[in-house]
Amino acid sequence: MTAKLSKYTPELILFLYLLTFLVVKNPSDPFDRVLISDGKGYYAYLTAIFIYDDLDYNFIEDYEAKYYGHDKIKDFRYNFDGEIVNTYFPGVAFLMLPFFLIAHFLSLILGFSADGYSLIYQYSIGLGALFYLWIGLRFLQKLLQTFPFSINQISFILILIALCTNINYYVLKEGAMSHVYSFAAISGFLIMVRKASINFRNLSIISAAFLFGLIVIIRPTNALLILLVPFITGSKDSFFNLIKNTFTKPKTIILVLIAAAFFPFAMMLLWYLQSGHWIVYSYGEHGFDFTNPYFFQILFSFDKGWFIYTPIALLAMGGFIWLFKKNKIQFWWALIFMLAFVYVQSSWYCWTFTSNFGNRTFIDIYPLIAILLGFLFLIINKQKFLKILFGPIFLVLILINNLQFYQHYKYIYPPGTIDFAIYKDSFTRLIPAARVHVPDELVKSKETFENDFEENYGWLNYGSVTDTLAYAGKYSSQPGLVNDYSIGLLVDAKPLLKSEYVWLKVSAEVFSNQSQSRGQLVVQLENKNQFYFYNPFYLKEYIVQNKWTRMEFRCALPTLKAEDDQLRVFFFNTNKNDLLLVDDLKVEVISFSADPEDK
Repeated sequence: MTAKLSKYTPELILFLYLLTFLVVKNPSDPFDRVLISDGKGYYAYLTAIFIYDDLDYNFIEDYEAKYYGHDKIKDFRYNFDGEIVNTYFPGVAFLMLPFFLIAHFLSLILGFSADGYSLIYQYSIGLGALFYLWIGLRFLQKLLQTFPFSINQISFILILIALCTNINYYVLKEGAMSHVYSFAAISGFLIMVRKASINFRNLSIISAAFLFGLIVIIRPTNALLILLVPFITGSKDSFFNLIKNTFTKPKTIILVLIAAAFFPFAMMLLWYLQSGHWIVYSYGEHGFDFTNPYFFQILFSFDKGWFIYTPIALLAMGGFIWLFKKNKIQFWWALIFMLAFVYVQSSWYCWTFTSNFGNRTFIDIYPLIAILLGFLFLIINKQKFLKILFGPIFLVLILINNLQFYQHYKYIYPPGTIDFAIYKDSFTRLIPAARVHVPDELVKSKETFENDFEENYGWLNYGSVTDTLAYAGKYSSQPGLVNDYSIGLLVDAKPLLKSEYVWLKVSAEVFSNQSQSRGQLVVQLENKNQFYFYNPFYLKEYIVQNKWTRMEFRCALPTLKAEDDQLRVFFFNTNKNDLLLVDDLKVEVISFSADPEDK
């Protein structure tokens, strides 16, 4: 019975993920859509070709305004030699294609908006990410079965990969990113290489070559996987037999080369159609600095470090101990690959890859981590005390990983740079704290305005001052006391903006007698009392009922429209039953020497 149940571990994991997706994901929310971030770029190949017939991607602004409404759009267009190309590689788009076509067909026959970005497309791509997780786990299960691991060990390894790593975030929250697609393709590639090394057949090695070409155009740096081939074959004899069987028959060589070239040629064709060039580097000035790798940081930094946020991967390194003792060939090739992979990834200009839960680039190689976990289990099973020790450890790591999935999903861990202080502050929280973390090294100038409401400092709306309750001193400001507004700041904006990159940071102590306050903090840029920039900050996610709560908020200020534009900041409350109080209000206008969003 256990063996039969273990056989369906990938399906049980898929069912759990599907339930979680349906419960936590809300693609109708502009801030929780499936197609976000880099995923928009991958996916745009499909809409550009099948809907808009526009490889210049002039439709970006339309769907951004209709479905996202963000001030800062995700623009993946790159001007290469005077022509527009998509910055991103098209591998993910090939794998998304069936789910895009299903959504498009249903939209056409059911009368939904067939524009490529409506709700049906969002759900279809989200379900596609779940499908490729399942495919990846199925391939991985077959791969692990070729190693000396028991059925129960294999099932537990699959569970650890699915529930004890950050792959859950990049399936459920950011399912249009490339990583679950890479995970599936790499799992498939490794099992095909393994099969070809054990019992050579043309179909296996041709399939491996086909998948390798796909892997390269999903994320080109994953071409390093070629270094794992000697490891996967298991021995020197198996490796050379694989090479001999592949490259001694002209027919096999031709078929392997055609299979390996299929997807790269398709990528080059897309480049040619977009730009007239067969070879394009679409990342512009961004690239690798191999002389300055962030090798230690990418593994151990609190700012997205892989081992910090996915500690099961650090434990998996224990599998190298078994390999060193039992199979030196496998040990050295796995180690060479791991060192090369970390070195290359840590040399990218943005080594954090702007990840939102740990470092996302390592998800691609979780098939190798699964194998190393298997070797670690072989060590653990030899010692009873290790079994007793590691059982609770694995359970705790599963709980921590899923807690942190929730915390990152709810932005309890803030996006952007994270240091130890932020990590410690966020680690035990279940409710988001409104905090702003400023990259001080980029600050060019700062203008500060403060009001503790104890005196009249010449701000707006002093009729809102009350002595009902205060955080410090005697007085606070109550929006809703005489009108809907708190004390507000109104100043000329032009003298405050000292660079191209400007944040407005607002901090205050806030009290509400409601658990779901309707109160807002509002930032406006206006001219002659007509605002053209309006940015509300809703308090309900951060309020702790009947308790003073520190709030911090920031927004990027746009380019001014006129010399006499003014900046207005205030709290706003229309619910008369909500006792909303504000104290110790501080407004900072911070100019940066470079874009802090890239930090």
